Amino acid sequence: MTQFEDAWHLVEHCEKELVRLREMHAHCLTERLIPPAFLIDVKNLMENLRSALDYCAVALFSAYGRPQSRTPKIYFPYARHDSDKRTFRKTVERSIPGLLASRPDIVDRLETYQHFGNTGDWLSTLAELTNENKHLRLTPQVVKQYTAVVISGTVPQGGTVEIDLKRIPLGGGPGHPFHAAADVWTGLEFDGSGVLVLLLLEQAVPQVRRVVEELAGL
Repeated sequence: MTQFEDAWHLVEHCEKELVRLREMHAHCLTERLIPPAFLIDVKNLMENLRSALDYCAVALFSAYGRPQSRTPKIYFPYARHDSDKRTFRKTVERSIPGLLASRPDIVDRLETYQHFGNTGDWLSTLAELTNENKHLRLTPQVVKQYTAVVISGTVPQGGTVEIDLKRIPLGGGPGHPFHAAADVWTGLEFDGSGVLVLLLLEQAVPQVRRVVEELAGL
């Protein structure tokens, strides 16, 4: 079994766990109680996602890497929120040594998964929260109520549109191709982080699936 297959099995497991955690999340909100089992299950799902990514890194190193020591520590590279592309490439050299020299195209692909890429900051958020849970403690979760604003509109196929968020009127209207609607939403938050538990998991699980599929096909 290859490392990519291991990663794929973990992703499938996480997808099933996410379905169960949605139900547990709703129950926590209804009962206004967060049982320790929910904390543990969230922690395990996040760590399994990290492990799936690390399997991908090992697979890339096995195929294209160049060891700089007898016992290299291989892991999936991620850019911290305060880092940029230049510092990220140094991270790639530490985490998958030799990859930048042998397959710079793959490093280009890895950049797209970072917070400065095209998929948001899910990876850096997942990695930093997982590090905290692994090395410090189980992050407590608290119930928070938010006013969420959903923006919708039409983008030409294959095109892009610049949006001035300050000029989108609630409800839209004639002459406004985009409109926004505000709603109150209640959810669990990783305490002190401002990160919504279910929102992060809903983003991270399909994104990790995408990473595994894309890297396995290169």
